[in-house]
Amino acid sequence: MKMINFKICLHHLHHRPVMLKKTNFLLITILIVGTALRLAAVFKYGNFWDDEMFSFVYSQKSWPQGLIYWLWETNPPLHLLILKIWFYIFPAMEFFARLPSLIAGMMTIYAVYILGRNIFNGKTALLAAFLLAVHPYHIFWSATARVYAVLVLLATISTIYYFRLFFGENTKEKKYPAAIINTLLLFSHLSAVFFLAGQFIALIIFKGKRSVIDWIKLNLFPFMFGAVWIVTSLIIKRGNDLEQSWFFNMTHNFKNLVSPFINITLGQYPLYIGVCFFLLFALLLGAAAIKKFKSRDINYFVLLTIALAPMFLSAVANVWHIKFFVISLPILVLLIAEALLLFFTEKTAAVIIIIIYSVGLFRFYAGLPLTDWNEARVFIATHQTGNSLFIYNNFILKLQIDKYLPKNISASATPLILYKNMDWDDMIVKKNYIFTSLNDKQKDDWCDENKLDSYDQIILLQGNYNFMTRLDDLLTRHGWYQKGEINKTRLNGNYYFYVYEKY
Repeated sequence: MKMINFKICLHHLHHRPVMLKKTNFLLITILIVGTALRLAAVFKYGNFWDDEMFSFVYSQKSWPQGLIYWLWETNPPLHLLILKIWFYIFPAMEFFARLPSLIAGMMTIYAVYILGRNIFNGKTALLAAFLLAVHPYHIFWSATARVYAVLVLLATISTIYYFRLFFGENTKEKKYPAAIINTLLLFSHLSAVFFLAGQFIALIIFKGKRSVIDWIKLNLFPFMFGAVWIVTSLIIKRGNDLEQSWFFNMTHNFKNLVSPFINITLGQYPLYIGVCFFLLFALLLGAAAIKKFKSRDINYFVLLTIALAPMFLSAVANVWHIKFFVISLPILVLLIAEALLLFFTEKTAAVIIIIIYSVGLFRFYAGLPLTDWNEARVFIATHQTGNSLFIYNNFILKLQIDKYLPKNISASATPLILYKNMDWDDMIVKKNYIFTSLNDKQKDDWCDENKLDSYDQIILLQGNYNFMTRLDDLLTRHGWYQKGEINKTRLNGNYYFYVYEKY
């Protein structure tokens, strides 16, 4: 019997280096694939769009002025601070502005592998890393100069420490790294509060009073430090019509309700096909939960609680938007990977991922560049004749127009002003998240102030959103007629060009 055990030990010792080499090779391959996909997205991404342009411009303001603007901004300032420091080293341009997100995206793939290996096993860890590497929605944020790639990375690292501290066997694990990560998490995005609430709820359900108290002690500093920013920011924003913020006034229809589920599980998918696949994933996760319940594997349910909490709390707070629970993405990826391996072999699970996510990948890359102001420049130059004026109904576009259009066009471009007697920077920073729509009298006054009726031609760039003031009806009322077709722009969002001339 002893001889048999000895032989078994020798067998494992002999094969362990081989298995380790294979794991390392697969992980490196996954990281290379993930890097290639994200670099391809960055190179094809195009010009900055609204939110990116905001991050780009207001991360470069002087320190005293920048700090004030960061307090006015809806979200905490970590990403703006990262870009501020980043641009001391690298050129202030699109590629380098997006590079921190790409790096954060790659680090998240590795962090998901570590999390999966710690909680489940190496097979699940590799499959989860592969799934995240090819996930179209994570690739999108990894190529975007916004905070979300950093947010997802910090959420993954926070979860690693969370399991080590509250579900691990090493009672001597140091707590201060987790406190630092959670502080950074709270300074990344408002949805971090929902995510950490998920950790708190999971401890109440699965661990008990002692762990809950330890978690509160761990997060005293992060929440106190975060509260300094939140309270200061709310005081500054007082009287700024916060109740009219876009995230409190979103429309709720079938598409808006289910699209976040599709994006976070599958990426950019056709609506109804995406619904079908999402339901299949939901059934898969449910079936896995039944198996895990029978085997009393609480780790799966802890992860499930953390992933679902931001979604549930977003719905309760009436801010149903994927930006408020994209933070759950790495946890969902890990849950899906574990569920797949409960019912399929490793190779079959990998093939399923390749087949399903190839659709989203194709649609994502086919949609790039998201924003191309060169097309807008060509359209204006081609259609502009004689006594012409270029106007637009979303003042936020001024930052992009000044950067990407020729001076002879940008200098005379006339935005619809929603707030009078305000500095441009103040208007863009303080009012970019507010729903405001002008009535006909206010639009007529704006028309008279800018002498629109003195021009022979108007080129209108209009964002067709329910919270934006439309100008096509104003022009029609003032005796203009639309010439030619409405032209969809290559600007991120529902933006269209109209050409109007006098009767």
